[in-house]
Amino acid sequence: MRLAVLGLVVVSLVLAGCGVFRHRPTTPEASGSPAGEAGRSAAPAAPAAPAGPAAPTAPATPEPPKLAEQLTRVASELSELQNAVAKLLVASRQQEDQLLFLQRRVGELEAQNKSRAPSVPSGFAPPAPMPAPAVPSGFAPPAPMPAPTLPSGFIPQAPMPVPAVPQLRSATTTPAEDLYRMGVEKLRAKELDAAVLVLYDLIGAYPDHPLRESAQFLVADILFQQKDYRGALADFEALIGAVPGGAKVPDALLKIGLCQRGLGDGALAKQTWERLVRDYPGSVAARQARVLLRG
Repeated sequence: MRLAVLGLVVVSLVLAGCGVFRHRPTTPEASGSPAGEAGRSAAPAAPAAPAGPAAPTAPATPEPPKLAEQLTRVASELSELQNAVAKLLVASRQQEDQLLFLQRRVGELEAQNKSRAPSVPSGFAPPAPMPAPAVPSGFAPPAPMPAPTLPSGFIPQAPMPVPAVPQLRSATTTPAEDLYRMGVEKLRAKELDAAVLVLYDLIGAYPDHPLRESAQFLVADILFQQKDYRGALADFEALIGAVPGGAKVPDALLKIGLCQRGLGDGALAKQTWERLVRDYPGSVAARQARVLLRG
C-alpha cells in the first residue's frame, strides 16, 4: 500500500515538473516580437561626425610677364641693326681704301712711264706729215653759223658751283678710351663687325689720339684675318702714314708684306720685309721678316 502511494507521489511530481518546463515565460528580447523590433528601431541614431574643413585650393598661376620677352626681342633687333650698320661701314671703308690704293698705283705707274721715256733707235726717221688735201677750184667753205641773238635784258646765269665733298668724320661724343675698350670687348666676343664699327668711330673722331694707332692696327688685323688683303693693306699703310714713328710700324710693315704676298705680289712683299729688317733690325717683326725672306 505504501509502495503504491509512493509511486503515485513520484508520478505526480514528474508530471508537475513537465508542466513547469512547458509553461516557462519568455522575455521580450528573446521573443523577437514586433514590439521589440519597434523599440530597437525607435532608438536615437548616433549624431553624424562633423565635416572637416575644406581642402585649400591651389592659387591660380599668374601669367608670365611679357616685359622680359619684349626687352629681349628689342635687344636682339638692336644687335642685328648694329651688325648691319657695321657691315655697311666696313664695305664703304674697304671701297675707299681700294680706290686710294688704285689711285696710288696709277700714280706710280705714270711716274715709271715718265722716267722711262722710249729711246729712238738709230737710223729711225719719223714719217713725213700727211699733205693737206687740195681744195677743188670753185669750192667755197660754208660761212660760219651766226651766234644766236640774246633778248634784251637777258642775263646769263652763273654756273652752279660744284659742292665740295665733306670729309666723313664721326659725330660721337664718347671718349676715346671708352671707344677703345668697347672695341676690344667686341673683338674678344668675336663680334668682328661691331668691333670694326666702334674702332672706326675712334679713328674718325680722334685722329690725333694716342689710341688711334692701336685702333687702326686692330681694324687692319681684323680685315687680314678675314682674308681681305686689299682692305687690310690700305689700313696698315694708313697707320704708317698717320703715325710714321709709332710703335706698331714694324708689325704693320710685316703685315703689309703678308698682304702683298696674299695678293700675289711676292717681289713687292720681299722689298717690304727688306725695308723692315733695314729700318727696324732689333724688332721682333724684323726677326720674323728674316725667316720669311729665307723661306
